[in-house]
Amino acid sequence: MKVFITGADGALGQEMQNILRAEKVNFLPTDINQLDITYFKKVNESVMAYRPDVIIHCAAISDVDECEKTKDLAYRINVLGTLGLAIIANKIDAKIAYISTNFVFDGKAEQAYGEYDTANPINEYGRTKYLGEQCVRDTCEKYFIIRTAWLFGFNSKTFVSKFLQSKTKPSYLDVICDQTGSFTYIPDLARTILSLIVSDHYGLYHIVNSGLGTWLDFMLRAKELMRFNTEIRPVKTEELDLAAPRPRFAALASKNYEFLFEKKLRVWTDALADFIKSIQGPGK
Repeated sequence: MKVFITGADGALGQEMQNILRAEKVNFLPTDINQLDITYFKKVNESVMAYRPDVIIHCAAISDVDECEKTKDLAYRINVLGTLGLAIIANKIDAKIAYISTNFVFDGKAEQAYGEYDTANPINEYGRTKYLGEQCVRDTCEKYFIIRTAWLFGFNSKTFVSKFLQSKTKPSYLDVICDQTGSFTYIPDLARTILSLIVSDHYGLYHIVNSGLGTWLDFMLRAKELMRFNTEIRPVKTEELDLAAPRPRFAALASKNYEFLFEKKLRVWTDALADFIKSIQGPGK
């Protein structure tokens, strides 16, 4: 099996490389410095030359507020870039795994969203990622659309991951308390993606760790485990003056994966404990 990765320098892209390398799978990692996915001709030439069996499409503009400010750029990267890769994947009969988001939902639900609940994004990031899903679904037969949420782990750009890995911590930290969702440990997600791409169970998947909570829940649990002194202060979304609206409840239910693979990702608190152990090193 040969795998072509876009967005390979991101946290998930790096972890996919680690896992594929460990499994002795051939892969070609690309990121914007090697290949800008918004230039279809160059992407077509690169993918056609490598002729992968699988394309793992991680590349995106994922900064939610930046998408709101630069809508044309978000559309070009998240929609048109995805369309180009979908066309190429279909042309060479390759599988494509497209990484999407819980932000395709509006947050008005009262229970975790399943794969076939109606999408209704309320910000530009969610809208462009959902349009990217449609490009893949309408163009390809061999596709995995993988919606995930609230990633944490090494190399992640999320503030919690950076905070937990920092050696010097501030006296206090404001943490959002009024958004509820699902957390996803990057190594768990990457291993699950591998199990998908070696299968022929094509379709739409929600891949997150079990359980749900707020970022405040997450940080309080981390404080309990790490015993740092930083005061965790709850803050409401409206106090932050963010450019893009956020869904207030966007937890995901992994119904398709659990049914087809008879597996369930571990609860997020166990994954967090493992992440903290890896930060602290042996003997901690």
